[in-house]
Order: sequence, then C-alpha cells, then structure tokens
Amino acid sequence: MAKKSILETWGISPEYLTELVNTNPSLRGMIVGYIAERKLREQFEAHKRTEAHYKDDDHDRTKKGDLVVSYKGESFRIEVKSLQTNAVEVLMPDGQWMKLMEKKMVGRKASPGLTKKGKPRLGAGIYKWELDERYSKLSDAFKRTTDYRGAFQCDASDRRKVELADGEVVETTLLKVGEFDILAAGLFGFRGEWEFGFALNEDLPRSTHGAYPEEVREQLIASMIPISLPLQAPFVSDPFELLDKLLERRHIQAGHTELKEPVET
Repeated sequence: MAKKSILETWGISPEYLTELVNTNPSLRGMIVGYIAERKLREQFEAHKRTEAHYKDDDHDRTKKGDLVVSYKGESFRIEVKSLQTNAVEVLMPDGQWMKLMEKKMVGRKASPGLTKKGKPRLGAGIYKWELDERYSKLSDAFKRTTDYRGAFQCDASDRRKVELADGEVVETTLLKVGEFDILAAGLFGFRGEWEFGFALNEDLPRSTHGAYPEEVREQLIASMIPISLPLQAPFVSDPFELLDKLLERRHIQAGHTELKEPVET
C-alpha cells in the first residue's frame, strides 16, 4: 500500500497549504530553508566528488553546519542560509530596481472586542505576499538574464554562549568566525531555481553590532549579509573551488609540502 502524502495525512489540499505559506512568511522561510538543505545535499551527491554526506543534530549547539561532506579524505562543514524573499529586488527593463514580492491585505482577524463607544474593534490585518504583477508579465528570457539583489539572515536560531579567542564568553545569536567552513546561500528567491552562492567562512562580513567592542565584532559574523546575482565576491557558484582552497591550506598547515593528489581547479 502506497504511503499517504503529508497533505493526505493532515487532511488538507495543495491550495490550503499554499494559502498558509503565502500568509505566513516565517512558515515559508522554514520550509524553503529545509528544502534548500536537501537540494544542496542532492547536488553534492550528484557530483560524486564528495562522500559521507550527513547533518548533525539541529539541537547540538556545539556543531554548526547543515551539511558535512568528506572531500579527498577531509571533512568540511557547510552552513546553509536562504534569501529573505520579501526583500528581493529585481532590475527591471527601465533600469529601476523593484521589489519582487508585493504585500497584499486579504482580510482581517476576528474583532478583539469593543471600543469604549461599544463598537467592534477592527481585527489585525491578514496579509499575503505575491509576485508583483509587473514581474509576472516579463519574458522568461529576461527573468533569467536580469540582475537580482537581496540579503539573507546569517545567525543561529537562538541565543547561546560563544567562547572567543581570548577565552571571553558572550551570549549571542550571531555565528562565530570559524564555526563552519563554507556558507551556502540558497538563491531560490531570485529566479525560482535551486541554485547557491558559496563563500568561505573567513570572507563573510563581520558584525557591526554596537553592543560589542571591535575586537569581539571581528570574531562574529554579520547577522544580515547582502548577495546579488550575478554573484559578486566573496561568493562563487562552484563549491569545489573553495573546497580545494581549504584542502590545500590544511595540507600546508599539517606540514606537507605536496598534496597526495593534485588539487582540481
């Protein structure tokens, strides 16, 4: 007997789920984030150049990284983040930047009670995000070749204690420099395709949080990082370019004058 789909198990239709996702940006972000992790893993598996693909327990705060891969005998941690879809902008034919998503009010929640005059109070607005109609009317060819820009949130899901280089401990949601090897930014929010921009951990911008002194900010990664398409430094489309750099560095640090096999470029 075939297994029930999750929609059948929950007793909802595709339209029902679509409406939930469109009216709850946080739900959409969570779903897209988990899909991006799976899509990235599948892409690495398809390359057949890495092995032992796995993910550590989400609740293990000591290990950061959504995907661990083995490349030429070394393990590397990759942290996956996704665009904030509602902030994505597209370069339109007239040369102007336009937000890709449009926020529309679709109703109101139930009245929370009465005013002092005995009239019903207006319930909070219910909104959903839809593609701007001007973008929908553009040709597929234009959508594939035009420029996009946006940003992704790059921090932990909750506050935790982080030990810095000098032994100082700070409690923060920010990620620490060196907690993982490579950042993979999911770019689905640009062209609706499961593509990624990759950057070395060390090349990501540092925090500008005013609550921390400069020496602390230099050890913490910025909570919001801009990215564009076409990709610009420090992002690249080929993760193996970065894996080879990291691999060569590890061999040098280990005191090897030559690699056991040449690094592919």
